[in-house]
Amino acid sequence: MEHRDRATGWQHAKLSGHKNEDLVKELLDSDRDFQQHFLNRINRAHATIKETSIGGLHETNVPSVNGRKTKSKTDLKIYLNTNEVVNVSIKKSLSGQVYFVRAGLFIDTFEKQFDAKIPADVQRAINLFWATADDAVDIIKEFGDRNNKKNFDLQMRHESVNATTLKAYDKHLYDALLAWFTDNAYELAKLSFSMGAVRDSREWSDFVWYVNLLGENDTDDIFFIEDICNAVQEIARQETYYGSSFGGTTIQLPFGFVQWHQGQLQFHHNYDKLKNILK
Repeated sequence: MEHRDRATGWQHAKLSGHKNEDLVKELLDSDRDFQQHFLNRINRAHATIKETSIGGLHETNVPSVNGRKTKSKTDLKIYLNTNEVVNVSIKKSLSGQVYFVRAGLFIDTFEKQFDAKIPADVQRAINLFWATADDAVDIIKEFGDRNNKKNFDLQMRHESVNATTLKAYDKHLYDALLAWFTDNAYELAKLSFSMGAVRDSREWSDFVWYVNLLGENDTDDIFFIEDICNAVQEIARQETYYGSSFGGTTIQLPFGFVQWHQGQLQFHHNYDKLKNILK
């Protein structure tokens, strides 16, 4: 495969993602066997598909809970003769970004979507870990491990505190952040796969479909997002922990991980993790 820089790679992924969605739509619209196989797996064996519509390159922004516009998690809407509309998120890759958000917006979105309050100590830890705390650099200078130059320099450059430094600075914050991500595994999965910041629940995704018709892999699995959310919460205690690289710049999650990327929370999905917990 030819080398691509990040921006070109991302653009390619986006365009090939849309191409994949178009191919899925074409088959759902025209291929009886493909239609039936899909309906069987979403427990709608006796229904028929009336029509489908796609976000794709023409995706429109929808109202968010933050009073702005946001992208819907739904790639494909499938209208059934039962008057049901099934919303599907399509993943052509087995892993990758599933939700990407600044710390302040993440806190606001989470609280509004779930009518919940993120405790002040957890907010403080989120802001330190994801580069929105004014005193992060001072903390890194005082508590960061200067013997590990690579990790120290990385924190200074990103102005974000890694797990090792957070623990040295304030063990309570270190524990509170991990405990919160553990206790809210259900909500974090729901946010990442189904809701995002979208206000209207009719735009939330019901299913995530790992399907690639471009020949890059031969995956074809559909997961009910509610099942994902329940399953990840059940194993959250064992499967939520700070990553080991760069002094702990990620939090590993039952469905993937979350890391610092360009000063934001970048949630990643992982097909193998989902397959394992849902099998």
